[in-house]
Amino acid sequence: MAKIKSTLDIQLDLTRPVEELTEVISAVIASQPARRKEILEGLDLAVGNALSEIQAQEEKNQKVNDDSSGKVS
Repeated sequence: MAKIKSTLDIQLDLTRPVEELTEVISAVIASQPARRKEILEGLDLAVGNALSEIQAQEEKNQKVNDDSSGKVS
C-alpha cells in the first residue's frame, strides 16, 4: 500500500529566529492557500496567548520587585 505524506523538512538557523520562522510560515501558507486565513488565525491565537503569558509573568515579577523594595503601588 502506498503511503503519501505531505511534509516539510525544516532546518532553522536559530541565530535568526524571526526571519527563519517567517520563511517557514510563508512556505506552509503557500502550500495551503485555501487555508491561509485559518492558519494565520491559529498562529495569531498561539502568539497572542504566548505574549499574554509573558506579560503576566513580567507583571508578577515587577510586583515582586516593587514589594521587596518597599515601594507602594
